[in-house]
Amino acid sequence: MNDYKIKTVIVDDEVRALRRMEILLKNFQEIEVLELLYDADRAIEFIIENEPDIAFLDIEMSGKTGLEIAEEINKNVLHTKIVFVSSHDHYAIKAIKNHAFDYLLKPVDIDDLKATIERYKAQMLSHLNRREYKVISLIAKGKSSKEIGNILHISHHTVDTYRRKILEKTECKNAAELIMYATKNNLI
Repeated sequence: MNDYKIKTVIVDDEVRALRRMEILLKNFQEIEVLELLYDADRAIEFIIENEPDIAFLDIEMSGKTGLEIAEEINKNVLHTKIVFVSSHDHYAIKAIKNHAFDYLLKPVDIDDLKATIERYKAQMLSHLNRREYKVISLIAKGKSSKEIGNILHISHHTVDTYRRKILEKTECKNAAELIMYATKNNLI
């Protein structure tokens, strides 16, 4: 819809698995792979510095495991969603305890990956705050930024910032598309 990209990193100590996941993710134009990481310590540093939207973590790796990387992400209170990727399903309970967003089995199926990405996008919508919902409803009523600012007792510049963030979160290009989107998703 617009140019907003879901920023991701892939962490796996097997180069082949890294490349395969990268190829799968290239099927989704809304995804941007920031980095392919095979070293757990470097992965932790990179994730803390860049706070990607999603980190795809292999569980069984030499050195630190994906579960240990997830603990570091959680300790640093990052907003990065963790998707564990493993050849084994017996880590699922530990993954859930580490606040996993999802758990994909290798070899990753494109439909499972698509479902994960769609669920992430849907959850992004739930990150609209109360003020953003109010701005959307006023946009739907045809109010200008200046009028919205007067109603909400904020500057029109602040309203414009809200508009940009809302368009980014909803992946809409303009107000008309936003209104259609908001109607379709029962936001107004």
